Amino acid sequence: MSIFSQEKIDIAFIDVPLLDVLKEIEVNFGVKFSFNTEVVKEEKFSFTKKKCELVYLIGEIERQTPLFFNQINERYYYITKNSNFRSNEYDLLKEVFITNYITSGINKKRNGSISILPKELGVLPGLTEPDILESLKIISGVQSPNETASGIYIRGGTPNQNLVLWDGIKMYYSGHFFGMISAFNPYTTKEITLSKSGTGARYGNRVSGVIDIKTNENVPDRVIGGFGLNMTHADALITIPFSEKTAIFFSARRSFSDILKTFTFNKLSTRVFQTFDDNQENQIIDNNIKFIRNNKFKFSDYTIKFVYKPNEKESLSLSFLNTKNKMFNDFIIPFYEDKYNDRLDINNTGISINWKKTSEKTTHNIKSYFSKFILDYEGNYNYIDNYLFILSMKSNNLTDFGISYNMNYSFSDRTDLFWGYDFTSTKASYKLKYTIDTEEQNQYTSLQEDKGTNNTHSLFIEYLYDNSNWNINSGVRFNYFSKIDKPVLEPRLYFEKKLSKNFSIKGSFEQKHQTLSQIIEFQTSSLGFDLENQIWAQVNNDDIPIQKSMQISSGILFNKNNWKIDIEPYYKKVSGMTSQTSGYNDQTDDFSNGKGKIYGIDILINKKINNYRTWINYSYTKNRFKFLDLENKFFPANHDITNYFSWSHAYKLNNYELSLGWVQRTGNPYTAVKEFLIDDYGFPVIYLDLDNINALRLPTYSRLDASLIYSFNFSERWKGRLGFSLLNIFKRKNILSRTYSAIVVRNSDNNIEHKLKVVDKTSLGITPNFVFRVNF
Repeated sequence: MSIFSQEKIDIAFIDVPLLDVLKEIEVNFGVKFSFNTEVVKEEKFSFTKKKCELVYLIGEIERQTPLFFNQINERYYYITKNSNFRSNEYDLLKEVFITNYITSGINKKRNGSISILPKELGVLPGLTEPDILESLKIISGVQSPNETASGIYIRGGTPNQNLVLWDGIKMYYSGHFFGMISAFNPYTTKEITLSKSGTGARYGNRVSGVIDIKTNENVPDRVIGGFGLNMTHADALITIPFSEKTAIFFSARRSFSDILKTFTFNKLSTRVFQTFDDNQENQIIDNNIKFIRNNKFKFSDYTIKFVYKPNEKESLSLSFLNTKNKMFNDFIIPFYEDKYNDRLDINNTGISINWKKTSEKTTHNIKSYFSKFILDYEGNYNYIDNYLFILSMKSNNLTDFGISYNMNYSFSDRTDLFWGYDFTSTKASYKLKYTIDTEEQNQYTSLQEDKGTNNTHSLFIEYLYDNSNWNINSGVRFNYFSKIDKPVLEPRLYFEKKLSKNFSIKGSFEQKHQTLSQIIEFQTSSLGFDLENQIWAQVNNDDIPIQKSMQISSGILFNKNNWKIDIEPYYKKVSGMTSQTSGYNDQTDDFSNGKGKIYGIDILINKKINNYRTWINYSYTKNRFKFLDLENKFFPANHDITNYFSWSHAYKLNNYELSLGWVQRTGNPYTAVKEFLIDDYGFPVIYLDLDNINALRLPTYSRLDASLIYSFNFSERWKGRLGFSLLNIFKRKNILSRTYSAIVVRNSDNNIEHKLKVVDKTSLGITPNFVFRVNF
């Protein structure tokens, strides 16, 4: 007896030939499949679920086999083979709710989070490769006001408020080339999970979003790998199985800008160093005055992972990651005898071990990690025949150790209880030294430093219920922070209710706390080196309070005939902020306590027509802060973007994939100068209009990007890929930020004086990129 395809039936297949599975599905769901029997005759399928929908069952077959189901209408499908599929690289993602949520490889889970599978990810506008952090920006509510990959702002939260995990390791620096490129190799990544709201109780100690990155861990039956080259860096990776139970994974990436500077690198370099270079080169009043510049930058990262799987229900893995960024700059103006020297080193290293064992009803997991972050900067500036000498030093060190145990108990196929314990010990220290000397007469020295250790004990529990109409993920997290001797409780809730086969409602609530913050320091910025001017600082009971956030959201989901619509309004409150950790008070070293309130709505509209897909993202956001010692009223945050609109397209034709995307958004806010003067010691002082903070807006931001990918085969095993992308096709000059600086110049009378300068940081110009890649 046949039933309608949208109905639900109990499924129980244990190692059944796929041909038999397809025949049974046709009978039970009243659908018809067209396919070549040679494609499916060797495949077998195992899956068990009560009250399973057809769309869910098809999704499971696509994940377990190299098949792709093309829907003609509600009754008829034709099945093709996915030539890029590798069965040993994918785990069964039972919690996936909506597949191809935005484009291929981006799925929505039943707990509200977004899953990104880089190996399945379709081409995205402006990208030749699936950059992990850049890929997040096509999700509504995720923005980057400063146009960087690592500058991820989730629903008004700042990047340092995001919890970024790589194989369970907490990451404290997520970018290369000052954030323009993600620090994580996408070709070693199995899945990225993004949580914007209703975060599970298992995640803690950040007040904004969660970005959980997991790498490949399945043991292949042969050596697999790949290598590639684009216009900024090269990479290679290889997986070597030692047996059916053991394998080692290795990957490495390195820039070659210290050897060869490509057109793409020069474009990125102009974007990154524009205000830095401008501050130095503005000393050259006459364009005929010669100068000498030696500016070099390089980055690298490598990963190693060891996996041991004694059986199907137990696994042990050891993961290691190291990222490096190094820059040095020498700038000399012989005519003035000006000499500038900058040195910067940034390192982030992490190691984790993970043991997991599954039985019939329980899953046990023990994890431990160690993470270390080091930043060292030194700048020596000598102006105009030793008239002015400035020395700036900055160091930031952070070590983080954690261990956790969790267990999941399944009462039934619909109900689970997940609970566990976390212990983390975080030690952070920083030192800022600033010396300025004018003709060896007026000397000023500033020294600011701090260090501290915080131990956190956390207990958490989650209750998960999932049936055909309801999905509930509720929980609570209890934290104790030793440095401030404070216990806190964090309730969490996410639910979805299906009102009909195509329409659902959802809602969420969460509270979070954060003990580690980033201070915006302005000493190096005053030299023009406004790069990496954030340092991690530990919470205390004095000037850096604990941060706290509360977020509530609701929304609707619609999914029918390849239309997907997701609308979600939200409201968020944040307290425990300081003006230095938010970057609003650059004229004093004082910390001013404040709070923020954020409300908005995220909208996604997605439509698929055969091989063409288009989606629209729109976010309306009001992000307001208030600080007691500044303007004691709410004003726009530095990253407040009221309206954000993007319209993207993706089309696949045979071996070609084309993507086009347009972004238009409100310009960033900025504050005007109220007064510029020279103090009694001869030093320039800039007073901003603190009665009207961020009252002005930069012009509207607009950009059009495109990408084209061609895939081909050298042989059955060796596969190739060529790609081309173009950023900012119309050469739009977008201003990203506006600040002010005081520069030293000679006037017409040949006397030394200070002059106020407006510093605009602009976006990338038209920027092409190429990629060539080989996989085997």
